[in-house]
Amino acid sequence: MESNDNLHADSNKKARILIIGATGRVGSHIVKELEKNSEGTVIRLSSTEIATVNKWNKEGYESAVLDLDKPETFAEALENVDRVFLLTSYTSDMLRQSKMLVDAAGEAGVGHIVHLGVFTSRRDLIPHFIWHDLIETYIESSGMAWTHIHPNVIADSILVVDPPISETGYFTVLWGDASQGWVFASDIAAVAAEVLRAGPQKHAGANYYLSTEVLTGTEVAARLSKGSGKDIKCIMLNPEDMTAMIDQIPSASVKNYMESAQITMQLAKGGKMQAQNIVKDDVFTVLGRPGLTMEQWAVENLK
Repeated sequence: MESNDNLHADSNKKARILIIGATGRVGSHIVKELEKNSEGTVIRLSSTEIATVNKWNKEGYESAVLDLDKPETFAEALENVDRVFLLTSYTSDMLRQSKMLVDAAGEAGVGHIVHLGVFTSRRDLIPHFIWHDLIETYIESSGMAWTHIHPNVIADSILVVDPPISETGYFTVLWGDASQGWVFASDIAAVAAEVLRAGPQKHAGANYYLSTEVLTGTEVAARLSKGSGKDIKCIMLNPEDMTAMIDQIPSASVKNYMESAQITMQLAKGGKMQAQNIVKDDVFTVLGRPGLTMEQWAVENLK
């Protein structure tokens, strides 16, 4: 962890905050949160899109290209950066990408890394959970201040689909009617933004766990129906229904990750993820308000 001198120095200047994954589901929300209410400078990153970076620059936003698979892009993007939000790809390459990024961040003098991981017990027999555990251990050994954010199942990945639920009237889960812990991307982003805004003086060494509700697919459908006034149904499939799709994935690293996701769903369906079947609302810990519920989301999005 950083020395007290470094923490004090970070507090005496306008922080430069770099967001990896600025165009993604969580990252885009973080950017909006920080830019509407921040004392720091937000640096948006695109992995490959020079056109996107040029567009942001023309609009007056500071931005850069950083490709996690191309370490030669790291130094320029990390120059004079104080805090980094680290979100890696959903592939087994996350291990290599994270180590290279953490090393480069340390060399660049970054003072605080905020890492988005998973709702880990640190004893889960799931490959990508273990990868995140190893990444976090490496970050903790880096000498930089750190904060880890652990979301449970991100509800948007199931509910924000095309065509939208408001038109189809249903959503799909792949773990039968087993219960899961849920949190929305907007709450993950709001927590991350506040941690990045306040910095290591307040959040260094913290693990924040985000699990707002524990619900089965049937219970989710009931809450969405109540909030929206519409009849929303849950289509319950099984983890094995993913197998044909996974077999067709050409990238080994992507396939490895999806095979791990399938293991997660198999364990969930079998009731073997008790560490994840809990409410742990650190949205309230960080923001002083509870996390968004399914019914509230339906009121706001499905009317």
